[in-house]
Amino acid sequence: FKTKTSDQIFYINTPESSSTSRAVLNGGDIENKGIEASVFAIPVQTKDLSWKVTVNYTINRNKVVELYDGVSNLQLAAFGGGVTLNATVGEPYGVLKGTNFTYKDGQKIVASTGYYAQTDATSVIGNVTPNWKMGVNNTLTYKDLSLGFLIDIQDGGSVFSLDQYYGLATGLYAETVPLNDLGKPVRSAIADGGGYIVPGVLADGTPNTKRVSGENYGLFGYRRNPAGGFVYDASYVKLREVTITYKLPTSLFGGKNFIKGATLSAVGRNLWIISKNLPYADPEDGLTSG
Repeated sequence: FKTKTSDQIFYINTPESSSTSRAVLNGGDIENKGIEASVFAIPVQTKDLSWKVTVNYTINRNKVVELYDGVSNLQLAAFGGGVTLNATVGEPYGVLKGTNFTYKDGQKIVASTGYYAQTDATSVIGNVTPNWKMGVNNTLTYKDLSLGFLIDIQDGGSVFSLDQYYGLATGLYAETVPLNDLGKPVRSAIADGGGYIVPGVLADGTPNTKRVSGENYGLFGYRRNPAGGFVYDASYVKLREVTITYKLPTSLFGGKNFIKGATLSAVGRNLWIISKNLPYADPEDGLTSG
């Protein structure tokens, strides 16, 4: 187990009256505590056949201990939907902040409008750091032919999906066309039996019974929901890499040739997302091209 406190360098915006727009300084201290372990095994070893396995496991817990000049929060990045990535004193490095649901006895509170009540944009809605990561690499060799494949696993961490944020608000996904409690399409007019009763309770704890329109799609997207509703568990299991390698016979090169041996390999990367929780997209995708 290891502990490390590291200084972080940041570009800090400064008043233009100081003759410069940004300054480089020691932004603060971050404490990291974690462990990394590797296990190597050979379950099968014969004259012509072998199977080698390497497992690597890492876990890290970090906390922002201090920032410059007594500042309690440093914004690292800003995204659509008013979501920000932050270094906040006392919190893990990389917390996501934005608007979120409000709760009463564990249930989401619905405002008098019939839509969810929301907090301001300073609420912590996620943390990009995963709980742990693991890689399992297998190599199967039969004579001069070998097959290798790497499985990557991540548990936890948060991802804000701008795809879901906008896609649900504009009616692009199938989730925006369900049948309501009356068996009618949500997008139909309320007069025709459409609309939707948002699950949750009123501020006094009584169940919400107000039916609202779903005709403009925004019922399920950002127009009627806080940014926290579009933060997902970033866990995944991936077939990260597959390699097929053939070792060419040494007889091809001759005894006096300066080439003593050669192999031919075919390599594939990111071939299959075996399991994930983020709808429609890769949890490792970038949020935007900007």
